[in-house]
Amino acid sequence: MIDHDDSLDGLSLDAAVDGVVARTGDDPDAVRAALGRVTTDGIVRREAVDDALAHVSKVVSTPETRVENAGMLIDDAREAAAAVDHLDSVAERLDDFETRHAAVASRVDDLGDQLQSVVDLANEPDAIYETAVEIRRLNAAANSAQHTADKLGVDAEEFEAWVRTPDRRLAALDDDADAVAGFVDGVAGTFDALAAGDVEADVDPAAVRFDAALRHRVARLLLDDLRAEVDDLRAWPDPGPDDAHGAVDAEGLAALDDRLTGLEERWRSIDDRFDGGPAAAWRDRYGDRLADFEAALDDHAPPVDWRAVESLLGEYRPETESAESA
Repeated sequence: MIDHDDSLDGLSLDAAVDGVVARTGDDPDAVRAALGRVTTDGIVRREAVDDALAHVSKVVSTPETRVENAGMLIDDAREAAAAVDHLDSVAERLDDFETRHAAVASRVDDLGDQLQSVVDLANEPDAIYETAVEIRRLNAAANSAQHTADKLGVDAEEFEAWVRTPDRRLAALDDDADAVAGFVDGVAGTFDALAAGDVEADVDPAAVRFDAALRHRVARLLLDDLRAEVDDLRAWPDPGPDDAHGAVDAEGLAALDDRLTGLEERWRSIDDRFDGGPAAAWRDRYGDRLADFEAALDDHAPPVDWRAVESLLGEYRPETESAESA
């Protein structure tokens, strides 16, 4: 039982915020945002709590529908991929969809329990602020679950589209190869600049080489990811009369394969530039951190979540302007 001796019902929003801040020490802006949900014409009202509860009840019901929709889209994708689900890139994505769907469904199930807790709290005397806070949190949780379910549905639709039309996947992989080429060329450019002395006087060469090593390792992982995708497309069966999956453009696949081969050769040519001579001393300072980064990359086997890897790279890159610019 929450039993505060203050009652906010009938106070102006400003007075209510001041009272809550004085009692709880909570951030004034957060208090105002919470109480704003139970304010009518500038006055905090007990009746407004009921209106806020009715609104959040509707918000909570939406993610359930979106989760169901995502489930149907996953079923459609699985059906379209029935004849190719033995391929790693297909099977792993389907498994990932199921895992993500189960996780967001669990979150949505919890929303109902949370809503009931807020309803119970609203019936406590002098708990207007506490109820408003929980309503705000529940609203945010429901919106987050809805966003997650919507993103899952979009991913399942996109997956089904490229299963039915593999040329879409080829085009996307070619764009990905552009990104990897940027990584590889960027690392090579860093070494060229260091070798030519074309860097600022305050640049720390060890930090720059470590930063290049991180990007180099990421490029290798992304190349492996693209190679795995190409290998699966090479094993892609021709569709039969009852199959939903499309056929792979052999010429386009061969062109992409050749491009990856060239990128892999260029990556290997750069690999030798990290060691040798006095420049190799950068490993004394950054070898352990590089090893930690490589261990973390091991958790990102193909198919790779490129955004997650980019985020990981950002965590490990040296915090120097010189390294970032290089």
